[in-house]
Amino acid sequence: MNQENKKQVIIAAVLGVVLVCVLVYQFLIAGGPAAPTQTASSRPATAAGSAPAAPATAATPARLRKVDVDLDKLIRNIEPVTFIYNNERITRNPMTPLVGRIFSASATDQPARTSIGIDFSIRQKKVTGIIYNEYNPVAVVDDELVTEGHQYPDGVIVFRIEPKRVWFEWRDSQIPVELKEL
Repeated sequence: MNQENKKQVIIAAVLGVVLVCVLVYQFLIAGGPAAPTQTASSRPATAAGSAPAAPATAATPARLRKVDVDLDKLIRNIEPVTFIYNNERITRNPMTPLVGRIFSASATDQPARTSIGIDFSIRQKKVTGIIYNEYNPVAVVDDELVTEGHQYPDGVIVFRIEPKRVWFEWRDSQIPVELKEL
């Protein structure tokens, strides 16, 4: 063992001895942790007809007191809530993504594009994030979360996601788009 390791072991041993001494003093000699003191404003209110609580002193530790509770009265005060799941519907489709844009799948919404226009639009896509996993990679393209096989309304498919780029496929063409460095 070198000189530095010996110093670390000695320091750890000294701290351990100090910790043990403090614990022994607190729990055996001093009598445990000090009880919290109550002021007149922080005393618990008493119910009508019950005896007022005795004030706690700093010299005695806090003790639990026995309280009489009427369980039957508590059970009678419970109000059942009727809940019919079929009547309580949420307004949002739970399968709709929470992030990204939602496109309609209708082919009539998108104008017909030429291969040059599609190629240009693919190269203009912004890949701002990639979470790469060899089994299920995910990418953020134009603020939309996509996975491999995702198809855009204009027919472009996310062909492959790599750690630094996303490959798009349209007809017989495969076009890579690099991850944008922010």
